[in-house]
Amino acid sequence: MTRYAKVSTSNATALQVNTDVERLQNGLARLVLTIVELLRQLLERQAQRRVLAGTLSAEEVERLGLAFMQIKQKIHEISNQFDLNSNELDIKVGSSITKNASATKASLVDILDKLLDRGTVVGGQVTISVADIDLIALDLFAMLSLVHDKTESDSKKVVRNHGS
Repeated sequence: MTRYAKVSTSNATALQVNTDVERLQNGLARLVLTIVELLRQLLERQAQRRVLAGTLSAEEVERLGLAFMQIKQKIHEISNQFDLNSNELDIKVGSSITKNASATKASLVDILDKLLDRGTVVGGQVTISVADIDLIALDLFAMLSLVHDKTESDSKKVVRNHGS
């Protein structure tokens, strides 16, 4: 009887460990897919701005369109593997007041898009921890802004290369 109890306990522990590993994998997949989806949406909005501004060639517009379709499809496929739907990957951040003064939920993409459109300086400190153990400390300073055309992007690259 004691032997049976030990086997049962061992199986329960193994089941618990498998369940914990599965939850960890699903949680990690959700985090990574949420970040990838956030970046996809943000980049897609910037691409749409460039298309509307007329700063891209027809070939560049076509390449961007195909690339975004492929990225979106791959995110959808991977999400399905982890039983996640698109609503679970959309980050809503508090309430925001729109121009007509109605309170709505703003997505993180909306907020980042507005910051990029206006040009924003961001600075701060980030500590990355695992299991409540600090592993990486980052001191950040960044200028967020849109790239309006290819010429502007190329000139900034040259400036950066001379500064290093």
